[in-house]
Amino acid sequence: MLIDKNTVTINTLTKHTADIAEGSALLHNERAYGKASRTISLANEVDESNTVASYVDGVLTLTLTKKLPPQAKRITIN
Repeated sequence: MLIDKNTVTINTLTKHTADIAEGSALLHNERAYGKASRTISLANEVDESNTVASYVDGVLTLTLTKKLPPQAKRITIN
């Protein structure tokens, strides 16, 4: 996963090996491998230090927090 300001890019690589029982033959096998990429643009910048990602039972969960706007500094004039 790559985070750049307000853009999140997720890259995946899928590999699949068919589990064939001994003594049986494979007649047809659909392709279940390859690369995929998804880029998502968000309304606000993301705080990379508070980002959490988990992948459980085929579900990718991203927890992204907004980056807080810079605080104005108050300067006293003597």
